[in-house]
Amino acid sequence: MERTKIITIPNIISISRILLSPLMYFLWGNKALLLLLLIIIGLTDFLDGYMARKLKKQTLFGSWLDSIADFVFFISFIVFVAMFEWESIVKLQYFIGIIIALKLLSGIAGLVKYKQPGFLHTVGNKIAGTVVIIGICIFVLSRYTIVVEIGLYISVLSALEEFLIILIGRTYHPDIKWIWKSLNL
Repeated sequence: MERTKIITIPNIISISRILLSPLMYFLWGNKALLLLLLIIIGLTDFLDGYMARKLKKQTLFGSWLDSIADFVFFISFIVFVAMFEWESIVKLQYFIGIIIALKLLSGIAGLVKYKQPGFLHTVGNKIAGTVVIIGICIFVLSRYTIVVEIGLYISVLSALEEFLIILIGRTYHPDIKWIWKSLNL
């Protein structure tokens, strides 16, 4: 993995997700624009990693930046829903709390063990992110939360897997795909 370049197309895409996430607060009254923004944010989540691999611009900084962008979006959306749809978030609060706690524990454990934040790009995290963003789009259109809830179940499991990988892994590999890979590294 390349360590030297910070300003790359994939990193710019990740930074755009960080900057776009708070815009949802201003689009509450316009479902079409809010949905478009969420789709763009979802696409940037896919596109940054794809472009990094395609352009051979994978960096530890880019990996970390992608994870931060994901976390900023997740927290921004939770705050957004808390501000405008409080009753929807109350029934999901335990999932959200567990996910945030596990992600913070992974970050801290990574800092202690590997001297860098412990954010990983596992298949579970990718599946969880995809299901959550689809669920959020469905929520914006219909106020149905079932797909978001399924995404949060998956998110809890993937956050737990991420934490366990950080704890049992011998070396830091941000792009590790599954927990059993950490047993072989």
